[in-house]
Amino acid sequence: MAVDSTGFTATFWYEKRDHPKLWTWYLASHTSLNNMWHLQDLVERWEGKISLALFASSSAQAKVAAALMFTIAQLCPSVRQRVFFHLVCQSGDQAVFPELEDQAQFAQLRTCQAVFAKAASMGSHIVNYAGNASYPNNLLRNVAKVGIGSTTFILVVDIDMVPSERLRSKFLELAAQGVDTHTVFVVPAFEIRHTRRLPGTKEELLRLYQVGEVRAFYEELCSRCQAPTNYSAWLNLPERSDRMAVAYVVEWRDPWEPFYVGNKDVPSYDERFKQYGFNRISQACELNIAGYTFAVLDSAFLVHKGHKLPGDFHSQKDAENKRNRQLYRGFKEELKLKYPDSSRRC
Repeated sequence: MAVDSTGFTATFWYEKRDHPKLWTWYLASHTSLNNMWHLQDLVERWEGKISLALFASSSAQAKVAAALMFTIAQLCPSVRQRVFFHLVCQSGDQAVFPELEDQAQFAQLRTCQAVFAKAASMGSHIVNYAGNASYPNNLLRNVAKVGIGSTTFILVVDIDMVPSERLRSKFLELAAQGVDTHTVFVVPAFEIRHTRRLPGTKEELLRLYQVGEVRAFYEELCSRCQAPTNYSAWLNLPERSDRMAVAYVVEWRDPWEPFYVGNKDVPSYDERFKQYGFNRISQACELNIAGYTFAVLDSAFLVHKGHKLPGDFHSQKDAENKRNRQLYRGFKEELKLKYPDSSRRC
């Protein structure tokens, strides 16, 4: 159990069953109770281990979260074998093995599908980013990374994003040829309408992109936040064999916040950033100043479920963004002192 300066307690629950050399790349993610049901798609698509940090904003939520994790592990063999859960609570809240009364609402469930349907139903009554506790997204990302243990590469994604098919195995083939530890491998991110089946291959993605069902991630909300990925170049790459490769290298530009496969030693996320705004941008900014190279993979991608629309956000989003913008300005000044010999700036 570890308590950090943000006032949250991280409790790590997992069991390692495999020799670490057999599992050299993990996916890390984070969620609150209302989005827990997205784990089902993630487990179905990702072929390796997953480290998931689950946030409970109150003592009551912690009890429900513990019972839900226990039930999912009981009814879903793929989750039990491949997902490491990390329950994150506010300092002072107690996370304990679920009592019988806490498990009562799940007692009648008999299948994996049923428990995820229950999770989705529960989530519809929980408002994300609301309440007395700020959602500590960067703390959760760090907890998921630390909870992985011995590994070489990590891909950190939001819980409602799904990777392309065989992303893990194809990247391992690429990495086997030798990669620079000071390079992060950018995975272009897209968003799709809720009504569509999630594409697994680039060919499927391109077909949906051409008819407007898929578009660049954050295209309507903040196109600059993903622009350096250079979607036009990526979409028009010549067809390749089944092998994955680096398509091109790009320079970081503010406010780019790429998703990427990185070495386990990349800088941690700054845990002062909570709620909405600058949480991933700040970490990408540090990667740039620390001298990392940004290499875009040619066939890997992520798909966010649903188009991001301005009206979909909570009422305090703008105020949170403004507060985190101020924090980001100070953060950049701190980086000048942390990396005095770097010629790069954000």
